[in-house]
Amino acid sequence: MKKILMGIMLIAFAYTTNAQTSKLTGSWLLTKVEDGNKVFEPYFITDFKKGGKMEIMGIEAGSWEYVKKGNKIVMESEMDKDFNGENKILKINKKELIVNKNGAKLFYIKVNQEEINHENAKSNLQGVWKIELENSPEEDWRHEKHFLKFALPDNFISISNENGAVSKYKGTWIYKQKENSIIIIGRLHDLGGKNIIKEISRGHLVFENKKSKFKATKVEIGPNSIERLSFKAEDFPENENTEGNLPWNFEEMVPFMANVKCLKYKEGHLIADLNILEHETLLSKIKTNTEEQTVRYTNFRVTNGDTLQYSENYKGGLSERYNDFFPRFEPWPNRVITNKSVTVPAGTFNCTIVEGFDDDKKIKFWMINNKPGVYAKIIIEGKNVFDDLDYRVLELEEIK
Repeated sequence: MKKILMGIMLIAFAYTTNAQTSKLTGSWLLTKVEDGNKVFEPYFITDFKKGGKMEIMGIEAGSWEYVKKGNKIVMESEMDKDFNGENKILKINKKELIVNKNGAKLFYIKVNQEEINHENAKSNLQGVWKIELENSPEEDWRHEKHFLKFALPDNFISISNENGAVSKYKGTWIYKQKENSIIIIGRLHDLGGKNIIKEISRGHLVFENKKSKFKATKVEIGPNSIERLSFKAEDFPENENTEGNLPWNFEEMVPFMANVKCLKYKEGHLIADLNILEHETLLSKIKTNTEEQTVRYTNFRVTNGDTLQYSENYKGGLSERYNDFFPRFEPWPNRVITNKSVTVPAGTFNCTIVEGFDDDKKIKFWMINNKPGVYAKIIIEGKNVFDDLDYRVLELEEIK
């Protein structure tokens, strides 16, 4: 009889252990940690896999085991010692898990990948958003450029640019329609965690994270807005000479540019990870002396409301005497491709199209045939100091 009772008890013990293990198996999102008077909102996912493996944010981090004695989860990790130890279960059901670890309370919610994928697909958040900060003590945000791309089923990439220093982060996102929120899981200090949506439309989004309020505008991506330059140096015949095929000469440029005060260009810089162009305004102020036969282009960049001079181009006398591409540099080798009309913000112009090289950079010029000294469009493609793609496109916006 005792053997029968012992067998029943062992079966009941195993059943209870297996049931609790089954409840724990799956993905859990850590939303809050209460440690004394301090409260943290880490927002990262722990996966308790069948068989005892443990993953943190998709990376194998160690092992886990449910121990009925003490009703606890025991974790072991060589990746991060902070995960090691016992987690006393205070509460568990299908949606919620609360544990005590070394005196701190950890709050988890169960996540279901199929539900996440379904909700995210319905959110209309997919695409690239330009983020602006409306109110925060972090004034540096106003001088940075921030983009966030939501991709399906649940990945995001964040790109921030501060004076040329680019930061890139990746992670996952969860849209919760009932809570009207977006949970962003990744190394984003300002946007990480729960973001409460205040306004949302097809191309406009306003949300709050803690005490900061953000405004986002959807970036429209045109199908033909980015033309990559595919030609190679070996495509250029040796000793090819473009002289005589170019539309300009300096004698014509001087009287024409004497009537021009300023050229305004839109410069787009490619953010390759997002496949979008981030634009700035370039201004060239023109000063021409018809008696001395000189032309001066003083070039300014307009960034965040500030106008700063960055270069100057001058031709006259011996200066730039043999450069038929002035005010740009002369590419070498180069070749004339064709004559063709191009439409830019300033209008439609008949142009001579030239391809060439400036050292390792590829160049493509659209020289306006009847406006010597004015380019309708320029593409420059090369590598930066970090060996990343550096792609820029300039388009004429206005001739004053």
